[in-house]
Amino acid sequence: MTGARILEAGSGAGRFTEILCRTGATVFSFDYSNAIEANALNNGANPNLHLFQGDILTIPLPEASFDHVLCLGVLQHTRDPRRCFLSLARHIKPGGDVVIDVYRRSFATLLQWKYFLRPLTRNMKSFRLYRFLKTIIPVLIGPTRCLRSVAGRVGARLSPIVEYTHLGLAPEQNLEWALLDTFDMYAPAYDKPQTLGEVRRWFQEAGLIDVEVFNGINGIVGRGRRPIE
Repeated sequence: MTGARILEAGSGAGRFTEILCRTGATVFSFDYSNAIEANALNNGANPNLHLFQGDILTIPLPEASFDHVLCLGVLQHTRDPRRCFLSLARHIKPGGDVVIDVYRRSFATLLQWKYFLRPLTRNMKSFRLYRFLKTIIPVLIGPTRCLRSVAGRVGARLSPIVEYTHLGLAPEQNLEWALLDTFDMYAPAYDKPQTLGEVRRWFQEAGLIDVEVFNGINGIVGRGRRPIE
């Protein structure tokens, strides 16, 4: 992808930034939080990477200037996911494309533990929530693993935490991932899942073509292309 320009919105500590840099494209990656500092430590040595801290609604880069726009694991945690998507779409150049994902809203997903507990946890101080989860997660990993072995993903969702034994992680890494991703479920100020119809309307409103919106493993995935004028 040498010569291409990629915009990554909401990079966090850079788990996808690392992969994007390997493509040879010029990567512009940003995050609203100071997680961008961790990304700089992890990936800042790449000469094709430009990092900055910024707001997805006021991206300080020229519109219609990117071949590829990527936003994963972010939109559902914003105040207005639709406006954020449209802001991203404005930065796609003619012939370029965008890929996003967002949590799926359905009766089953709204029955998850996090939607019952978030009214409490999102108002807790972050360090207190983290300390609490650090205490209970080692206790709950075993029962969660058993629920998954009996009933698969459905069984795992009966637990108020996430864990990744089924991925073959070492116990120490599994504990770290479980702590970080469970914290990520309960801590954000916003958690706004969407329906397939709502996401399709975003792409239509943005004037994109070759649109695909479908259910993925972690929610709804959408991709589309800016027509060449």
